[in-house]
Amino acid sequence: MKKKEAGTQNRIIRLIIAVVVIACLGYGGYWFYSAHQGGSKAEETMKELEVFIPGLGVDTGSQTGAGRDPLASVTIKDMDIVGVIEIPAIDVMAPVTAKDYSEEFFASWLGGSPVSGRFMITGGRDDVFLKLAKLKPGDRVAFTDIDGVRYSYSVLTQYHLKKWDEGTDDLQLCYKTDDDTYFVVGCSADQ
Repeated sequence: MKKKEAGTQNRIIRLIIAVVVIACLGYGGYWFYSAHQGGSKAEETMKELEVFIPGLGVDTGSQTGAGRDPLASVTIKDMDIVGVIEIPAIDVMAPVTAKDYSEEFFASWLGGSPVSGRFMITGGRDDVFLKLAKLKPGDRVAFTDIDGVRYSYSVLTQYHLKKWDEGTDDLQLCYKTDDDTYFVVGCSADQ
């Protein structure tokens, strides 16, 4: 009888392992599909922006003109887009949506502007800003508005804030770490 019980226990253990493996594969497949769908929407939007904003992504040069304050937007794929954020050190080039939009693999404008300062852009911790914490002082960041005006910044520091609007840097890139805290990379505008 003990051999039969051991055999039954082994079958149950194998069944549990199989269920866990199938669940993990299913979750991984779902995550990959979701990431790919969000990424492809951002990629399609970037293709339209590259036509709309000539020379986009060529470099992270300095300001190329006087921009509008507040930022202007253009509607692409039912979203209001204010520009593009480029962070070469972490291989980020993403559309920036207007306030109150939230979309995977897109960044979003929270406040301020490149003209008046305290410009705040947020993104997903697990998608567009996944590698944000890897930025180092001196790394280059550029924002290009929909008029093609490019603003260039240099990374200064990283910190955490309870309220995003307490930061004082020219550009603040952030994501939420929990309900009450933002991780922020502070940047200085290049002259």
